[in-house]
Amino acid sequence: NDYINGPLPDFPRSTPRVRTLDLSNQTQIDSGGLTGTISADFSNLDDLLVLNLASNRLTSIPSDLGGLDKLNVFDISSNALNQLIPSELVKLADTLDILDLSAN
Repeated sequence: NDYINGPLPDFPRSTPRVRTLDLSNQTQIDSGGLTGTISADFSNLDDLLVLNLASNRLTSIPSDLGGLDKLNVFDISSNALNQLIPSELVKLADTLDILDLSAN
């Protein structure tokens, strides 16, 4: 089983060149998937173009993600978001091609 279970890992400043991060579909029958909040450390991924966190059990989006000014795709559909979407995500309007918040 190669699924991640529990909170999302933190991403230190030593990984800023990551361009695509796909941690989707971690929720399986024998795995609870990714849970909790998205760490503000994700904002350290300055070159991130694609962030796919779909089909997990994440509960909130940090306002810091509004600083990912190269992000083209942000998919956090089919999670358990239970807080308001941060207004700082409006900063991404010029760069985002896809924003999927469905099924939350």
